[in-house]
Amino acid sequence: MGHAGQKSIDIVLEGDIGANVPRHGDCCAIEWNEPCMRAQPGYERFNYLRKAPRMKARARFIRIASCLACLGCAHNKEMSQALVLKKLDLEGPQQVSKREIEKRIATAETGWWWPFASKKYFDSVVWQSDLRRIERVYEAHGFYQAEVVSDEVTAVKGGVAVKAVISEGRPTRIESFDVRGLEPLLPAEREQLLADLGLDLGSVFLEGRWQSAKDRIRQRLRDFGFAEAVIEGRAWVDVRTQTASLLVVARPGVHYRFGDIQVDSGSEGALNPGWVWEQVRLAIPEGKPFSDEALAEAQRRVFGMGLFSVVKVIAGAPDQAAARIPILVDVRPAPLRTLRAGAGLRIDQIRNEARLIAEWTHRNFMGGMRKLTERAEAGWAFIPNIYAARSNDPTLGVRNGPIARSSLQFEQPRLAGHPALREQTTLDLERTLEQSYDALGGRVATGVVWQLWSTLNVHLTYNVQGFWLNGPPIASAGSAPLTLGCAATSNSCFILLSYLEEAIAWDRRDSALDAHKGVFASFAVQEGGGPLAGDFTYLRFLPEARGYVSFGEHDPLTLSARLRVGELLTSGGQSAVVTRFFAGGGISMRGFNDRRLSPLLQAPAPASPGATPALLTLPIGGDGLIEGSFEARYRLTDSLVLAAFVDFGQVTEGRIGPNDLPTVLWALGFGFRYRTAIGPIRIDFARRLQRGSPPPLLSIDSTTGAISRVPYQVDDSCFGLGGSKRTTVVSDNLCVFHLAIGEAF
Repeated sequence: MGHAGQKSIDIVLEGDIGANVPRHGDCCAIEWNEPCMRAQPGYERFNYLRKAPRMKARARFIRIASCLACLGCAHNKEMSQALVLKKLDLEGPQQVSKREIEKRIATAETGWWWPFASKKYFDSVVWQSDLRRIERVYEAHGFYQAEVVSDEVTAVKGGVAVKAVISEGRPTRIESFDVRGLEPLLPAEREQLLADLGLDLGSVFLEGRWQSAKDRIRQRLRDFGFAEAVIEGRAWVDVRTQTASLLVVARPGVHYRFGDIQVDSGSEGALNPGWVWEQVRLAIPEGKPFSDEALAEAQRRVFGMGLFSVVKVIAGAPDQAAARIPILVDVRPAPLRTLRAGAGLRIDQIRNEARLIAEWTHRNFMGGMRKLTERAEAGWAFIPNIYAARSNDPTLGVRNGPIARSSLQFEQPRLAGHPALREQTTLDLERTLEQSYDALGGRVATGVVWQLWSTLNVHLTYNVQGFWLNGPPIASAGSAPLTLGCAATSNSCFILLSYLEEAIAWDRRDSALDAHKGVFASFAVQEGGGPLAGDFTYLRFLPEARGYVSFGEHDPLTLSARLRVGELLTSGGQSAVVTRFFAGGGISMRGFNDRRLSPLLQAPAPASPGATPALLTLPIGGDGLIEGSFEARYRLTDSLVLAAFVDFGQVTEGRIGPNDLPTVLWALGFGFRYRTAIGPIRIDFARRLQRGSPPPLLSIDSTTGAISRVPYQVDDSCFGLGGSKRTTVVSDNLCVFHLAIGEAF
C-alpha cells in the first residue's frame, strides 16, 4: 500500500513470461484462486495481469507438487532439522549481486567460522519458497524473464549443499515516462518537481526507484503548498520487447498557506507557551506556503530550546475555503533540573588518560528560561604511559599528574526581546598536562548567540584567558620562548590572552554523536591583542568541514570525510603555545600519537653525573595546520562496527604555502567500535605511509641560543618490530594504537 493520499499501483505485464508463475512456497491450496506469494519487506504487493500460453499446464504441475510437499511437510521438517546447510551456491547472477539475493531469502548457509557461528538448517519447503523469492528479487531489479532453471540438494560431509542455477535474461528498460496534472504549478516548479527522479529514458526499470519517484513527486508537491496532493501511476511492462511505459497522474488539489499556531503544553507551569509560539513563528512566518520542511524546522527550533522532552509540530485540519492550514504544537516539559555523569578514556603510546565527568543543569534558573550549566571533569594523565610512570624511568620523559576542568555557563534567552538571540557567559578553570608543558588557568567569555535557523548559528564573544605555564624538567629555561611563548628566559611564566572570536556553524547531520547522513561546516576567527591588550597580538583562522553519506537498508555502510585548515598570523613571530596548532591522536591524524604531529624540540633527559643524557623530543606546535580523514564504517551487528580510514595531515612552523602540500603525511588504518550506553568504545590501529615530510626537529644552542634544524631518520618499524633498525632520536614509529570513547568525528 502507498502513503496516505496515494493509491496502490498496478504493474501490468504482457507477453510470454515463461517461468514467472507464483509458487505456493510453504502453503498448500487445492484451487489456484489467488497467489500465495508473500511480498518481501521493502516491496509493494503488485497485481499481475499475465498472458502465457503455458501457464495452465505449469500451474497444474506446481499445484500438485505444492500439495505433495504439504502432505510430507511434517516428515520433511523432522528430517531437515538434522540437515545442516553447509553451502549455498547461486550460479548465474551477474546483474544482481549474490549478496542482495541472499539478503532476501530465508535459506542461509552456516558461517565458515563454525563451530562459533550458529548452525543453519535446510528446509525443503522454505527452499521452494525461496526459489520464487529469487525470481521476485530479479523482477524488482527489472529482469522480468529471469527464472531459476534448476536447483539441487547434495549431501556433503556434516550436512548438505544447495545450488540454484539462474537465467537472468535481459533487463527491461524505460521507453516512455509521462507526468500529467501539473497545470497548477509554475514552469519553474514543474522543472524542479521532475528533476532527478531516476527514471531516465533507456535506463533499467527498477520497481524500488519507480516507487521512490512517485513518493518524491508527492513530497515535492506538498513542499510547494499542495498538502492534499494525490498521486496515481501505472507501469506497463512488455516482457516481449523488454520495455516499460510509465504514467503518473497528479491531483495537486488546493494550494495551502500556513495559518494560526496552536500550542498545547500539557499543563500550566513555569514555562510560557508564548515562548514556544515565538520559535514556531520564526520558522514559519504568517502566510508562508505549506511545506513539511517548514514544520520540521519549527520542531527542531522548539526542541533546541532544551526545555521539552517531547516536541511534535504537525499540520492541523485544512480549511479549504480559506486555503489555510493551522499549525499544532504539542510539547511536554522536561525536568527543569538534571544531573548526568559519565567517564572518558584515551590511550595511545604517548599518553594514557582517564577521567570522570559530571554535569548539572537548571533550565529555568531564576525564571524566564534562563539556563545554568555546571560541568566538572577530573582525572589523571600519564605520559608516556602508566607502566613508564610506575617505573619512573627519566630517559622516557615520564610525567603524570591530575587533570581537571570546571565550567560554569549562564544563558539568557530572548536577548533584547528577540527569540533568535541569547546571551552566554562562561567561566572555565582547568589544569592540563601535556608532554611539553602543564598549565593552570582559566577563561572568561561573554557574548551573543544568533540562531538564524535550527541548523545555523553565529557566536560573537569576547574572551580573556590567563594561564600559568610550566615547562617540563627536561626543557631548559632558554627554550621557554620556543616551547611556551614566554617572553622571559624562564621555565615557567604567566601569559594573558585577550581576544574577540567570531564563529559560525552549520550542522545538517542526522546525529551529532553518531552521524550517518548530512554535512557539518564551521568557521572560527580570533583577533587577539592590539587594542584589546594581552601579551600577544595575533589572528587565528580555523575552518572545518565534514560530510556523511550512508548506503543500504537501515544504513549499514557509512562513508565520511573531514577537512580542517588552520592559520595563525602573529606579530613579531611570538605566539603562546595554547594558541598554536597540534595534530595527532585518536580524534585527529591517527598516524601519530597525541599532539605528536608538530614541530619538535630536541632536549636532553635527566642523567646521572658523568653519564651521557638521552635525547627526547617535545612537540611545540606550529602556525599552520592541514588535517583530514576519509573513513568507511560498516555495521557488522547492532553493537559492533568495523571501520577503515585514510588520514592525512601536516603542521607547519610558519604560514601554509603551496610548497607545504607535498609534505603532507598519510596513514592507513582500521578499527572497531562497540556501541554502549555511554557512547561507542573505539579501537583504531593506524600505519603511517613513508611519504611526505616528517615533523621538523629543532635544537637550541645552550651558549648562543641559536635555533637550528636537526636532520634525523624516521623509525620505520611497527611498534619496534621489523623495519631497518635505524638509530634515531625521534622515537615515533610508523604504527599507532588508539583506544577511546566516542567517534573520531
